[in-house]
Amino acid sequence: MTALSNAPTSSAEPVPAVGFAGLGRMGLPLARRLLQSGIPVVVYNRTQSKAESLVPAGGRWVASPRDLAKSIGKGVTFLMLTDEKAVRTVLFGRGGFARAASEGALVVDLSTIDPEESRANAAKLRERGVHYLDAPVGGSVDAATRGELGLFIGGEAADVSRARPLLERLGRRVDHMGPVGAGTSSKLVNNLLTVGITALSTEALTLADAFHLDRAQILDVLQAGGGRSGMLESKGPSFLARQYPAQFTTALARKDLRLIERAASREGRVLKMTREVRKLYDEAIAQGHADEDFASVLEVALVRGHAATPKPLPASPPPSGPTDGEGPTPN
Repeated sequence: MTALSNAPTSSAEPVPAVGFAGLGRMGLPLARRLLQSGIPVVVYNRTQSKAESLVPAGGRWVASPRDLAKSIGKGVTFLMLTDEKAVRTVLFGRGGFARAASEGALVVDLSTIDPEESRANAAKLRERGVHYLDAPVGGSVDAATRGELGLFIGGEAADVSRARPLLERLGRRVDHMGPVGAGTSSKLVNNLLTVGITALSTEALTLADAFHLDRAQILDVLQAGGGRSGMLESKGPSFLARQYPAQFTTALARKDLRLIERAASREGRVLKMTREVRKLYDEAIAQGHADEDFASVLEVALVRGHAATPKPLPASPPPSGPTDGEGPTPN
């Protein structure tokens, strides 16, 4: 195990360390929040350099998920990873967490994955005596930094109670939604609205442009009426500047839409509007917006709006002959 620093020590009873795997856009500020609240954190990330900013606060890096499991023992380990494949690799791959996990350890998966995958992961860990919560987060990178995320939790009530003091350091709201899988299911429902409202907002703005309305003014007016939404408020500055610094990337939004479609199909639901929204995000990625914030779909909507402008129809010739529907009178 390779250490970047040692956790601070004192004469008082030491605070148990917490594990954290995945230091991407969301994982890094969440791990930092735990450290800032006085909790020692042992981290795993494929790229060691991403852990270096955590060293001054007492963060410690290990070289593999297996080493992370050894370091944490029966404690709590968080995962914040990109997709299902990454979660499976960290948990069950060569050098994976499960290979050295202690009986009684608790894994809290903050990643957004298919609910069926969450249930499968929980079952495999249960065979080793390891507990599991699916706990995806709702909110942006800024919200993660401020500790204002919402967390959707699926799992056993006792495990939720055990993790809650830590979860409350990460977010403003912690909701236990039901058994394992209910957390990720709730997150998919949330993201369907989040991404869908944003997509529809961009189409509304293209219509406002066609009417020659001032974009700043119409955004202000919409927020005072029935069109008001948290996403419109959040993305308004990006829509005005047409600049899209990533809080939640277009690529991740499209990934979640695909998860939603797949999970809905498994449950016998057809989401036609969701399919159209996903196509919009497909276009955004094809146009080079994958790593920008998902508000960048405005650029696609603007292009679509111009392309869809109908050409004027040619003037109709004046009617000739009878007009009672029988056709022209033969000579």
